[in-house]
Amino acid sequence: MPKEHKKRGRREEKKRKREQEEDRPESKRHKSEDDPDTSIIVDSGHQDDGADYIPIAGPGELPFYGLLDEEEQEYFKRADSMLELDQFNDAEERALFLANVYKEANGKELKIANSQSCSRLMERLILMSTSKQLKALFQKFSGQ
Repeated sequence: MPKEHKKRGRREEKKRKREQEEDRPESKRHKSEDDPDTSIIVDSGHQDDGADYIPIAGPGELPFYGLLDEEEQEYFKRADSMLELDQFNDAEERALFLANVYKEANGKELKIANSQSCSRLMERLILMSTSKQLKALFQKFSGQ
C-alpha cells in the first residue's frame, strides 16, 4: 500500500492544525448581538476633542498623530540636511535658523517625531536646542 503524500514545511503544518481545529466542535458559548447585557459603553471622559487632544491607545496599539504633507516633509528634510552640514557663519545664525525651524514645527512636533524621515531632525533639534526650547518641546510632548 503506498504512503500518503505529505507536504512538509511550517505553512503546511499550520494549515493542517487550523483545519483540525475547525473540525472540532466549539465548547465556548458565543454571545448574541441582540443580548443587551453584552453591550459596552465607552466614555472617553474627554468632552472637547480639540487640536491639543492626544488620544491614548489601547494595549498593543500605537496612537496615530497624522502625517506631514509633502511640502512640510521636504522642508524638514532640508532643515535636517542644513543642521547636519552645520555650515553657519556663527552661533547667532544657527540660533536664528533653529528658532525658524521651531516656528515652522509648532503644532507638528508629534508628526515629526513619528515620521521615519523627519525624526532625525527632531533628534538634531534636541541636541542643538537651548534649555528654553527643550522645555517648550517636551511640554508639548507631554501634552501640557
